[in-house]
Amino acid sequence: MHNMNWDDARILLAVRRSRNVSEAARALGVSHTTVARRLEALQRSLEVRLLERTPEGPRLTAEGAELARLAEPMESAADQMLRRLAGSEQRLSGRVRVTATEALGARVLAPALAELAGRHPGLTVELVLDPRALSLARREADLAVRLSRPKEKSTVGRRVAQVAYATYASPGYLRGPRSPERLLAYDAPVAGEETEWLFHRFAGALVALRTASTLALASAAVGGGGIALLPCFVGDAERGLRRLGAPGEVAPSDVWLVIHRDLRRNARTAAVAEHLVAALRRAAPALAGAAS
Repeated sequence: MHNMNWDDARILLAVRRSRNVSEAARALGVSHTTVARRLEALQRSLEVRLLERTPEGPRLTAEGAELARLAEPMESAADQMLRRLAGSEQRLSGRVRVTATEALGARVLAPALAELAGRHPGLTVELVLDPRALSLARREADLAVRLSRPKEKSTVGRRVAQVAYATYASPGYLRGPRSPERLLAYDAPVAGEETEWLFHRFAGALVALRTASTLALASAAVGGGGIALLPCFVGDAERGLRRLGAPGEVAPSDVWLVIHRDLRRNARTAAVAEHLVAALRRAAPALAGAAS
């Protein structure tokens, strides 16, 4: 009789959801070697080939992917048990994992979270800056600060602020030759309606740089690389940039604080959530592009 425990199933699921074994290992918080060794042992135990080599690295075979798919109800049940236990936890200590976009996390949330954790020595906050929408249902995070309405049915969200956008460039770029204009633009997975507006507004311009990093775009603009469409709270904070237009040409983004329903009564998660809401509301004028 073949045996598979929950840890083995978690590894299969992580590999199925990742581009390669290394990315799966990072998601699980273990080493690449550990994941490879566990998969090799599972292959021997089940007498089924789970991995195959591809140009991008080892990936699951069809049999491995199917086993991972069948493991999803196990994951859902385990997560539900853990959330139910966590939901009754009343100690203001332990770990809370928060996911946010890079710019909001670095410029607004990180100082506030450090302040909160400093007040409570037993509290550890993990801030994950990732443009992807990490799943609260799969316990990839406990809280999320997002620029779109939450979609997972098991979560609830509060709209707490708005982020305005404007175009920015350095004085050096504006003084130099600008025919054609050079653009600094978002790349996948961040690029969206704002990027489409930038390309339409400066039709015929050259794209000098594309990146998923807001802070990298701001740095490139400060360095004279071209025109960037940035959140106003980022562009206005850079002394080396000039705002080229008023906010409002591009539709603003709503800022949502999202939490899983089962964690609303968890003391540490609720405390972090309320602290983040207060921090975002204090930052609301800057987020909305108000002149400083």
